[in-house]
Amino acid sequence: MTEVTFYIVVAMSLTSLVLAIVFLLAWKTLGERPHSLTWSLGYFIGAVQWAMTLTWSWFPSLAFYHLTVTAIALLIITLGVRGHVQRTDCTFVPRRLWAIAALCYVPIVWATVFQPHVGISTAMVPAVAAIAQFLNAAIVLRHRANSRPAEWAFSITSILFGCTQIASATIAVQQGAAGNAALFGLYTHLNFLFLPAGYTAMAMFVVFMLASDLSEEMKELAVRDTQTGMLNRRGFAEQADKAFSMARRSAKNLAVIATDVDYFKRINDQYGHAVGDQALVHFAELLGRERRAEDIIARMGGEEFVVVLPNADSRQAGIVAERIRAEIERSPLPLESGEIKMTASFGVAALSGKDNDLEALLVRADQAMYRAKEAGRNQV
Repeated sequence: MTEVTFYIVVAMSLTSLVLAIVFLLAWKTLGERPHSLTWSLGYFIGAVQWAMTLTWSWFPSLAFYHLTVTAIALLIITLGVRGHVQRTDCTFVPRRLWAIAALCYVPIVWATVFQPHVGISTAMVPAVAAIAQFLNAAIVLRHRANSRPAEWAFSITSILFGCTQIASATIAVQQGAAGNAALFGLYTHLNFLFLPAGYTAMAMFVVFMLASDLSEEMKELAVRDTQTGMLNRRGFAEQADKAFSMARRSAKNLAVIATDVDYFKRINDQYGHAVGDQALVHFAELLGRERRAEDIIARMGGEEFVVVLPNADSRQAGIVAERIRAEIERSPLPLESGEIKMTASFGVAALSGKDNDLEALLVRADQAMYRAKEAGRNQV
Protein backbone atom coordinates (compact mmCIF):
# COMPACT_ATOMS: atom_id res chain seq x y z
CA MET A 1 0.00 0.00 0.00
CA THR A 2 1.43 3.37 -1.03
CA GLU A 3 1.59 6.33 1.34
CA VAL A 4 -1.08 8.19 -0.65
CA THR A 5 -3.41 5.19 -0.52
CA PHE A 6 -2.83 4.90 3.22
CA TYR A 7 -3.90 8.50 3.82
CA ILE A 8 -6.96 8.14 1.57
CA VAL A 9 -8.09 5.01 3.42
CA VAL A 10 -7.56 6.62 6.84
CA ALA A 11 -9.45 9.73 5.71
CA MET A 12 -12.36 7.63 4.43
CA SER A 13 -12.51 5.64 7.66
CA LEU A 14 -12.61 8.82 9.75
CA THR A 15 -15.13 10.43 7.38
CA SER A 16 -17.39 7.39 7.71
CA LEU A 17 -17.12 7.55 11.49
CA VAL A 18 -18.04 11.25 11.51
CA LEU A 19 -21.02 10.58 9.22
CA ALA A 20 -22.13 7.73 11.48
CA ILE A 21 -22.15 10.18 14.40
CA VAL A 22 -24.00 12.79 12.31
CA PHE A 23 -26.79 10.34 11.47
CA LEU A 24 -26.91 9.10 15.06
CA LEU A 25 -27.41 12.69 16.23
CA ALA A 26 -30.03 13.17 13.50
CA TRP A 27 -31.83 10.09 14.81
CA LYS A 28 -31.69 11.38 18.38
CA THR A 29 -32.66 15.00 17.70
CA LEU A 30 -35.00 14.75 14.70
CA GLY A 31 -37.65 12.43 16.04
CA GLU A 32 -35.81 9.09 16.31
CA ARG A 33 -36.69 8.12 12.74
CA PRO A 34 -35.56 4.55 11.97
CA HIS A 35 -33.95 5.48 8.65
CA SER A 36 -31.50 7.83 10.38
CA LEU A 37 -30.41 5.02 12.68
CA THR A 38 -30.10 2.63 9.73
CA TRP A 39 -27.83 5.04 7.88
CA SER A 40 -25.81 5.66 11.05
CA LEU A 41 -25.20 1.94 11.37
CA GLY A 42 -24.24 1.73 7.70
CA TYR A 43 -21.61 4.45 7.98
CA PHE A 44 -20.24 3.01 11.22
CA ILE A 45 -19.78 -0.35 9.50
CA GLY A 46 -18.23 1.57 6.60
CA ALA A 47 -15.66 3.06 8.99
CA VAL A 48 -14.79 -0.46 10.13
CA GLN A 49 -14.52 -1.69 6.54
CA TRP A 50 -12.15 1.10 5.52
CA ALA A 51 -10.02 0.42 8.62
CA MET A 52 -9.87 -3.26 7.68
CA THR A 53 -8.16 -2.28 4.44
CA LEU A 54 -5.14 -1.35 6.55
CA THR A 55 -5.11 -4.71 8.32
CA TRP A 56 -5.51 -7.12 5.40
CA SER A 57 -2.24 -8.83 6.34
CA TRP A 58 -3.77 -9.92 9.65
CA PHE A 59 -6.17 -12.27 7.85
CA PRO A 60 -5.22 -15.95 7.40
CA SER A 61 -5.46 -15.62 3.61
CA LEU A 62 -6.20 -13.04 0.95
CA ALA A 63 -9.32 -15.01 -0.04
CA PHE A 64 -10.65 -14.83 3.53
CA TYR A 65 -9.99 -11.09 3.60
CA HIS A 66 -11.77 -10.63 0.26
CA LEU A 67 -14.81 -12.63 1.42
CA THR A 68 -14.99 -10.58 4.62
CA VAL A 69 -14.78 -7.11 3.06
CA THR A 70 -17.18 -7.97 0.23
CA ALA A 71 -19.72 -9.31 2.73
CA ILE A 72 -19.41 -6.06 4.69
CA ALA A 73 -19.74 -4.03 1.48
CA LEU A 74 -23.00 -5.80 0.60
CA LEU A 75 -24.21 -5.20 4.16
CA ILE A 76 -23.52 -1.45 3.82
CA ILE A 77 -25.23 -1.28 0.41
CA THR A 78 -28.30 -3.08 1.78
CA LEU A 79 -28.50 -0.78 4.80
CA GLY A 80 -28.38 2.21 2.46
CA VAL A 81 -31.32 0.93 0.41
CA ARG A 82 -33.16 -0.09 3.57
CA GLY A 83 -32.86 3.45 4.93
CA HIS A 84 -34.48 4.94 1.83
CA VAL A 85 -37.26 2.33 1.96
CA GLN A 86 -37.92 3.26 5.60
CA ARG A 87 -37.90 7.00 4.91
CA THR A 88 -40.36 6.82 2.02
CA ASP A 89 -42.49 3.84 3.13
CA CYS A 90 -41.62 2.42 -0.29
CA THR A 91 -43.76 -0.50 -1.44
CA PHE A 92 -42.28 -1.36 -4.85
CA VAL A 93 -38.93 -2.55 -3.46
CA PRO A 94 -38.87 -6.20 -2.32
CA ARG A 95 -39.09 -6.56 1.44
CA ARG A 96 -36.53 -9.36 1.52
CA LEU A 97 -33.52 -7.13 0.91
CA TRP A 98 -31.30 -9.26 3.13
CA ALA A 99 -32.14 -12.40 1.17
CA ILE A 100 -31.33 -10.59 -2.08
CA ALA A 101 -28.00 -9.43 -0.62
CA ALA A 102 -27.22 -13.01 0.39
CA LEU A 103 -27.96 -14.20 -3.16
CA CYS A 104 -25.57 -11.56 -4.50
CA TYR A 105 -22.90 -12.91 -2.16
CA VAL A 106 -23.16 -16.45 -3.54
CA PRO A 107 -21.30 -15.71 -6.84
CA ILE A 108 -18.54 -13.99 -4.85
CA VAL A 109 -18.04 -17.07 -2.67
CA TRP A 110 -18.19 -19.35 -5.71
CA ALA A 111 -15.69 -17.26 -7.69
CA THR A 112 -13.36 -16.95 -4.69
CA VAL A 113 -13.39 -20.43 -3.16
CA PHE A 114 -14.85 -23.08 -5.46
CA GLN A 115 -14.04 -21.91 -8.97
CA PRO A 116 -11.67 -18.95 -8.67
CA HIS A 117 -12.45 -16.12 -11.07
CA VAL A 118 -10.85 -12.80 -10.15
CA GLY A 119 -13.01 -10.83 -12.58
CA ILE A 120 -16.35 -12.03 -11.21
CA SER A 121 -15.36 -11.91 -7.54
CA THR A 122 -14.10 -8.33 -7.95
CA ALA A 123 -16.92 -7.05 -10.17
CA MET A 124 -19.88 -8.20 -8.06
CA VAL A 125 -19.75 -5.49 -5.37
CA PRO A 126 -19.54 -2.48 -7.73
CA ALA A 127 -22.23 -4.06 -9.93
CA VAL A 128 -24.57 -4.46 -6.95
CA ALA A 129 -23.64 -0.95 -5.76
CA ALA A 130 -24.60 0.49 -9.17
CA ILE A 131 -27.99 -1.23 -9.10
CA ALA A 132 -28.52 -0.02 -5.53
CA GLN A 133 -27.72 3.59 -6.47
CA PHE A 134 -30.19 3.56 -9.34
CA LEU A 135 -32.75 1.96 -7.04
CA ASN A 136 -32.16 4.59 -4.34
CA ALA A 137 -32.72 7.36 -6.89
CA ALA A 138 -35.97 5.73 -8.03
CA ILE A 139 -37.18 5.30 -4.43
CA VAL A 140 -36.53 8.95 -3.61
CA LEU A 141 -38.01 10.41 -6.82
CA ARG A 142 -41.12 8.22 -6.72
CA HIS A 143 -41.81 9.22 -3.13
CA ARG A 144 -43.83 12.33 -4.02
CA ALA A 145 -45.24 14.03 -7.10
CA ASN A 146 -42.97 17.06 -6.75
CA SER A 147 -39.57 16.05 -5.44
CA ARG A 148 -37.72 18.56 -3.29
CA PRO A 149 -34.37 20.10 -4.35
CA ALA A 150 -32.45 17.96 -1.84
CA GLU A 151 -34.10 14.82 -3.26
CA TRP A 152 -33.18 15.78 -6.81
CA ALA A 153 -29.60 16.53 -5.74
CA PHE A 154 -29.28 13.17 -4.02
CA SER A 155 -30.84 11.26 -6.91
CA ILE A 156 -28.64 12.88 -9.55
CA THR A 157 -25.54 12.22 -7.44
CA SER A 158 -26.66 8.64 -6.85
CA ILE A 159 -27.18 8.02 -10.57
CA LEU A 160 -23.79 9.52 -11.46
CA PHE A 161 -22.08 7.48 -8.77
CA GLY A 162 -23.90 4.39 -10.01
CA CYS A 163 -22.47 5.02 -13.48
CA THR A 164 -18.93 5.09 -12.06
CA GLN A 165 -19.65 1.78 -10.34
CA ILE A 166 -20.78 0.27 -13.64
CA ALA A 167 -17.49 1.39 -15.15
CA SER A 168 -15.61 -0.19 -12.23
CA ALA A 169 -17.52 -3.46 -12.58
CA THR A 170 -16.90 -3.52 -16.34
CA ILE A 171 -13.16 -3.07 -15.88
CA ALA A 172 -13.06 -5.62 -13.06
CA VAL A 173 -14.82 -8.40 -14.95
CA GLN A 174 -12.49 -7.99 -17.92
CA GLN A 175 -9.63 -9.28 -15.74
CA GLY A 176 -10.85 -12.79 -16.43
CA ALA A 177 -10.31 -15.81 -14.22
CA ALA A 178 -6.59 -15.34 -13.62
CA GLY A 179 -6.66 -11.59 -13.06
CA ASN A 180 -4.82 -8.79 -14.82
CA ALA A 181 -2.50 -6.42 -12.98
CA ALA A 182 -3.01 -3.53 -15.41
CA LEU A 183 -6.81 -3.78 -15.32
CA PHE A 184 -6.81 -4.19 -11.55
CA GLY A 185 -4.68 -1.06 -11.27
CA LEU A 186 -7.15 0.84 -13.49
CA TYR A 187 -10.03 -0.51 -11.38
CA THR A 188 -8.32 0.68 -8.18
CA HIS A 189 -7.54 4.12 -9.61
CA LEU A 190 -11.13 4.57 -10.78
CA ASN A 191 -12.46 3.65 -7.34
CA PHE A 192 -10.14 6.02 -5.50
CA LEU A 193 -10.95 8.76 -8.00
CA PHE A 194 -14.75 8.67 -7.63
CA LEU A 195 -15.56 6.69 -4.48
CA PRO A 196 -14.57 9.27 -1.82
CA ALA A 197 -16.44 12.11 -3.53
CA GLY A 198 -19.55 10.05 -4.32
CA TYR A 199 -19.60 8.42 -0.89
CA THR A 200 -19.42 11.76 0.92
CA ALA A 201 -21.67 13.72 -1.45
CA MET A 202 -24.53 11.24 -1.13
CA ALA A 203 -24.26 11.39 2.66
CA MET A 204 -24.42 15.19 2.62
CA PHE A 205 -27.46 15.22 0.37
CA VAL A 206 -29.16 12.65 2.60
CA VAL A 207 -28.54 15.01 5.54
CA PHE A 208 -30.13 17.79 3.46
CA MET A 209 -33.10 15.50 2.80
CA LEU A 210 -33.53 14.94 6.54
CA ALA A 211 -33.39 18.70 7.12
CA SER A 212 -35.92 19.18 4.30
CA ASP A 213 -38.21 16.58 5.87
CA LEU A 214 -38.07 18.43 9.20
CA SER A 215 -38.70 21.78 7.52
CA GLU A 216 -41.77 20.44 5.71
CA GLU A 217 -43.06 18.87 8.92
CA MET A 218 -42.71 22.21 10.70
CA LYS A 219 -44.60 23.93 7.89
CA GLU A 220 -47.29 21.26 8.09
CA LEU A 221 -47.61 21.68 11.85
CA ALA A 222 -48.03 25.43 11.35
CA VAL A 223 -51.10 24.92 9.14
CA ARG A 224 -52.65 21.86 10.82
CA ASP A 225 -54.91 21.53 13.82
CA THR A 226 -52.95 19.19 16.09
CA GLN A 227 -56.08 17.65 17.56
CA THR A 228 -58.00 16.63 14.45
CA GLY A 229 -55.31 16.73 11.76
CA MET A 230 -57.47 19.09 9.69
CA LEU A 231 -56.25 22.44 8.42
CA ASN A 232 -56.31 25.25 10.96
CA ARG A 233 -57.32 28.84 10.18
CA ARG A 234 -53.92 29.69 8.74
CA GLY A 235 -53.78 26.61 6.54
CA PHE A 236 -57.38 27.13 5.46
CA ALA A 237 -56.73 30.75 4.49
CA GLU A 238 -53.76 29.75 2.32
CA GLN A 239 -55.56 26.99 0.43
CA ALA A 240 -59.08 28.43 0.32
CA ASP A 241 -57.91 31.81 -1.00
CA LYS A 242 -56.18 30.02 -3.88
CA ALA A 243 -59.33 28.02 -4.63
CA PHE A 244 -61.46 31.19 -4.52
CA SER A 245 -59.12 33.11 -6.83
CA MET A 246 -58.97 30.22 -9.29
CA ALA A 247 -62.77 29.93 -9.35
CA ARG A 248 -63.14 33.66 -10.03
CA ARG A 249 -60.51 33.69 -12.79
CA SER A 250 -61.87 30.62 -14.57
CA ALA A 251 -65.56 31.43 -13.92
CA LYS A 252 -66.09 28.07 -12.24
CA ASN A 253 -68.36 27.09 -9.38
CA LEU A 254 -67.26 27.11 -5.77
CA ALA A 255 -69.31 26.28 -2.69
CA VAL A 256 -68.72 26.43 1.04
CA ILE A 257 -70.22 24.29 3.80
CA ALA A 258 -70.09 25.62 7.36
CA THR A 259 -70.86 23.09 10.07
CA ASP A 260 -71.00 22.97 13.84
CA VAL A 261 -71.41 20.05 16.27
CA ASP A 262 -74.81 20.32 17.96
CA TYR A 263 -74.81 20.62 21.76
CA PHE A 264 -71.06 20.25 21.96
CA LYS A 265 -70.91 22.15 25.26
CA ARG A 266 -73.31 19.59 26.71
CA ILE A 267 -70.93 16.77 25.72
CA ASN A 268 -68.04 18.57 27.41
CA ASP A 269 -70.03 19.30 30.56
CA GLN A 270 -71.52 15.81 30.89
CA TYR A 271 -68.58 13.62 29.84
CA GLY A 272 -65.53 15.83 30.31
CA HIS A 273 -63.13 17.55 27.96
CA ALA A 274 -61.26 14.34 27.10
CA VAL A 275 -64.44 12.85 25.63
CA GLY A 276 -65.18 16.19 24.01
CA ASP A 277 -61.83 15.97 22.25
CA GLN A 278 -62.67 12.44 21.10
CA ALA A 279 -65.97 13.76 19.75
CA LEU A 280 -64.17 16.40 17.68
CA VAL A 281 -61.76 13.83 16.25
CA HIS A 282 -64.67 11.51 15.45
CA PHE A 283 -66.55 14.36 13.78
CA ALA A 284 -63.48 15.32 11.73
CA GLU A 285 -63.02 11.72 10.58
CA LEU A 286 -66.64 11.59 9.40
CA LEU A 287 -66.18 14.86 7.51
CA GLY A 288 -63.06 13.49 5.85
CA ARG A 289 -64.81 10.36 4.59
CA GLU A 290 -66.90 12.35 2.12
CA ARG A 291 -64.14 14.57 0.78
CA ARG A 292 -62.79 14.62 -2.76
CA ALA A 293 -59.10 15.14 -3.42
CA GLU A 294 -59.63 18.83 -4.26
CA ASP A 295 -61.91 19.60 -1.29
CA ILE A 296 -60.55 21.73 1.56
CA ILE A 297 -61.59 20.93 5.13
CA ALA A 298 -60.58 23.00 8.14
CA ARG A 299 -61.33 23.37 11.80
CA MET A 300 -61.97 27.06 12.31
CA GLY A 301 -62.04 26.86 16.09
CA GLY A 302 -63.92 25.03 18.84
CA GLU A 303 -66.50 22.76 17.24
CA GLU A 304 -66.78 24.77 14.00
CA PHE A 305 -65.57 23.31 10.70
CA VAL A 306 -65.64 24.54 7.10
CA VAL A 307 -65.56 22.60 3.83
CA VAL A 308 -64.71 24.31 0.53
CA LEU A 309 -65.93 22.46 -2.57
CA PRO A 310 -64.31 23.57 -5.85
CA ASN A 311 -66.40 23.00 -8.99
CA ALA A 312 -69.60 22.57 -6.96
CA ASP A 313 -72.77 24.68 -6.95
CA SER A 314 -75.19 25.17 -4.06
CA ARG A 315 -77.29 22.15 -5.02
CA GLN A 316 -74.29 19.81 -5.15
CA ALA A 317 -72.93 21.24 -1.90
CA GLY A 318 -76.33 20.73 -0.28
CA ILE A 319 -76.31 17.07 -1.33
CA VAL A 320 -72.81 16.62 0.14
CA ALA A 321 -73.83 18.37 3.37
CA GLU A 322 -76.92 16.20 3.73
CA ARG A 323 -74.87 13.06 3.14
CA ILE A 324 -72.42 14.11 5.85
CA ARG A 325 -75.25 15.05 8.21
CA ALA A 326 -76.87 11.63 7.80
CA GLU A 327 -73.51 9.86 8.29
CA ILE A 328 -72.89 11.75 11.54
CA GLU A 329 -76.39 11.00 12.82
CA ARG A 330 -76.00 7.27 12.28
CA SER A 331 -72.38 7.12 13.56
CA PRO A 332 -72.37 7.71 17.33
CA LEU A 333 -69.10 8.19 19.19
CA PRO A 334 -68.17 4.81 20.73
CA LEU A 335 -67.08 4.83 24.38
CA GLU A 336 -66.10 2.05 26.77
CA SER A 337 -69.28 2.72 28.74
CA GLY A 338 -71.56 3.07 25.74
CA GLU A 339 -71.88 5.63 22.98
CA ILE A 340 -72.78 9.25 22.41
CA LYS A 341 -75.16 10.16 19.64
CA MET A 342 -73.98 13.18 17.68
CA THR A 343 -75.63 15.53 15.22
CA ALA A 344 -74.52 18.64 13.40
CA SER A 345 -76.02 21.67 11.68
CA PHE A 346 -74.92 22.80 8.23
CA GLY A 347 -75.01 25.98 6.20
CA VAL A 348 -74.31 26.11 2.47
CA ALA A 349 -73.33 29.07 0.29
CA ALA A 350 -72.20 29.19 -3.34
CA LEU A 351 -70.00 31.69 -5.11
CA SER A 352 -71.87 34.55 -6.75
CA GLY A 353 -70.84 37.60 -8.74
CA LYS A 354 -71.28 39.77 -5.66
CA ASP A 355 -68.61 37.92 -3.67
CA ASN A 356 -65.42 39.98 -3.88
CA ASP A 357 -63.53 37.79 -1.45
CA LEU A 358 -63.77 34.47 0.34
CA GLU A 359 -64.84 36.11 3.59
CA ALA A 360 -68.18 37.16 2.09
CA LEU A 361 -68.86 33.56 1.08
CA LEU A 362 -67.90 32.27 4.54
CA VAL A 363 -70.19 34.78 6.24
CA ARG A 364 -73.17 33.64 4.16
CA ALA A 365 -72.43 29.97 4.88
CA ASP A 366 -72.08 30.77 8.59
CA GLN A 367 -75.39 32.63 8.60
CA ALA A 368 -77.08 29.69 6.88
CA MET A 369 -75.67 27.34 9.52
CA TYR A 370 -77.09 29.45 12.35
CA ARG A 371 -80.48 29.46 10.64
CA ALA A 372 -80.28 25.65 10.65
CA LYS A 373 -79.60 25.73 14.40
CA GLU A 374 -82.48 28.12 15.02
CA ALA A 375 -84.74 25.83 13.00
CA GLY A 376 -84.05 22.88 15.32
CA ARG A 377 -80.48 21.73 14.55
CA ASN A 378 -79.42 18.52 12.75
CA GLN A 379 -80.29 19.89 9.33
CA VAL A 380 -78.91 21.66 6.27
